[in-house]
Amino acid sequence: MLLCSGLGFAQFSDEELYTAYLVADMSVWDRYLRTTEWDDISLLERTRYINYEYGYIATAIDTKQPDAKEQNERFKSHIDAMQSVLPQATILTYLSSYAAYRAKLSAFEFLKQGLRAKTLAQQAVEADGDNPLALTLLGCVDFYAPSIVGGNKNRALANFEHAKEVFIAQGDTILNWNYASLQMQLAMCLDKTGHRQEAIELCQSLLAKDSNFLYIRDTYLPTLLK
Repeated sequence: MLLCSGLGFAQFSDEELYTAYLVADMSVWDRYLRTTEWDDISLLERTRYINYEYGYIATAIDTKQPDAKEQNERFKSHIDAMQSVLPQATILTYLSSYAAYRAKLSAFEFLKQGLRAKTLAQQAVEADGDNPLALTLLGCVDFYAPSIVGGNKNRALANFEHAKEVFIAQGDTILNWNYASLQMQLAMCLDKTGHRQEAIELCQSLLAKDSNFLYIRDTYLPTLLK
């Protein structure tokens, strides 16, 4: 049984999961997360698993999967299990996302959990100002929040650009959905802060590397060019 489980994990390579992200086929991530038994995998695989889980739950909520709430609670249990393994900034980033997902799942908890998500995102960057996941998440908080509640697109741009620099310095840009997502957010932020030509050039650069980045290719870049 353990041998079969190991073979099952191997079927979902980072290349396969990355390609699925680019073409917006998140069913591949869903199968990976549902067929991988947390209790049977190594700490290294758990580190990988929880990062894909972090990226997937928003899709589960947006597509109204009936067990989205249960998926988010499993995510929280996995965060707790990795407290002594992952850097504090990464744990705080995941906890911020867990709170944000709770806010999306419940109108009753929306304000409370939304504020908690913002606070945790700030704490993550305070814990490590060079953690690219934390920088990206705080950038998203500042980018999407209205200015009336503290959003700041110029501050978001600075965090996105810093996160990109760190990913590159760490050599962590290959088959990395976090890096691809960051670059997409960076392009959007460049556009919204008056740097449309830079946003266009970034999108063209992304497509030169990954021509099947469907959202950039078929939706976002054509919109910018108009």
